[in-house]
Amino acid sequence: MTDRERLPEGGHTVSETEVASDVEAADPQLAEIFDASHVVAEIGAAGRDGVIGKLVKAVEGQGLLTDAKWLETALKERERMVPTAMPNGVAFMHARHRAADKFPRQFLFLARSAKGVAFGSPDEKPTHLFFLLALRKDMAHLRWLARLSWICRNRATVSSLLKAKTADDIARILRIAVEELPGNLKQK
Repeated sequence: MTDRERLPEGGHTVSETEVASDVEAADPQLAEIFDASHVVAEIGAAGRDGVIGKLVKAVEGQGLLTDAKWLETALKERERMVPTAMPNGVAFMHARHRAADKFPRQFLFLARSAKGVAFGSPDEKPTHLFFLLALRKDMAHLRWLARLSWICRNRATVSSLLKAKTADDIARILRIAVEELPGNLKQK
């Protein structure tokens, strides 16, 4: 047995990733999953696959993945099934299935495109903001998806995220928007 494994009561080995998944909050705070280093200020991609590829590379560069190829394939498959782009120029990308073993820790990433990318939005307008959710537990995923959807319904917030000059500004705008969420979306 390696340093990275422990023996639970059942007798089988468990990886550090599985242990981390067990102790992570069911509803993590924004600061636990997102900071300014999780922002790609300009993705510079022309198509859906280009956005996904560049975003996965950025996430991999942060050391947040154990299998970049898996994530890229999972995101492309998910987008082919039903695009995650919404009206108002925002997409909420995520794999169809949680795969805790693929992420040393859960995270939220955000990329922007000033020009916009055709990403399958129902209004057929370009998508400018690309959120990538990689949360281990379904409840956390659904809660953050609901929060981000609520935040991005506000055109002024979306506009502020697009106009922000720095990654720190983007992180601050998102933090303020989370603090201003209504009752049942607020964190306990």
